[in-house]
Amino acid sequence: MKDEVTVRDYLGVAGGGRSVFAGDPVEKERVYIEGFFSMYARENGKIVPGSHRDGKNIWTLTGREFLARLMSYSAYSPDEAARNDRIRYIGFGVGTTPEVSSVSQLVSPIAYTASSGGLFLAELAIPTYPFQTSGSFGTAVRYTREFSETELSTSGSVLLTEAGIFTDGSATASPDPFEPGTRDLTLAQAQFQAPMGYKTFEAFRKTQNMIISCFYEVRF
Repeated sequence: MKDEVTVRDYLGVAGGGRSVFAGDPVEKERVYIEGFFSMYARENGKIVPGSHRDGKNIWTLTGREFLARLMSYSAYSPDEAARNDRIRYIGFGVGTTPEVSSVSQLVSPIAYTASSGGLFLAELAIPTYPFQTSGSFGTAVRYTREFSETELSTSGSVLLTEAGIFTDGSATASPDPFEPGTRDLTLAQAQFQAPMGYKTFEAFRKTQNMIISCFYEVRF
């Protein structure tokens, strides 16, 4: 499933105080936002057979709004960015829902660690750019996270079925909405956290003998 932005041109003819548009629209190059999720498990240093999960994800309406505001200012002189937060976290769940743009939360989020009362969102590694060349970062970014044996499966095995990526800012932060570091990471507030991208996948049972490596890539 892809998200796309389409640009069209129309021929406009002015007449009688109004503009008349005629002819078929000329469709220009489409700009796609593609998300790719993958994960696998290792046990005793070896990849667990059948543990690979991968595929395209949905970039949500929340994620599209994030990108629109990220490239914009909210004020000039002094310049003020419309948003200052960035993608920083990943969360997992044990529920599932169709991958549609209106997804606003994980269905059944779980804590990845029992510390601090149970944290839902895990910090991603500093991103890499898989298409980077000399002088260019390319048009893709990759986020990664490795979960230890007792992370996600905090009290025994857990059946993972969904994942999402999140920024570090909160829309309800006061006095500065989307200020970096204001997002609540706890499981208690997971239902109020809207993912930028969402992926549901075939259930995988993670035990406390496994390490999970996951990758979330966004391409433009």
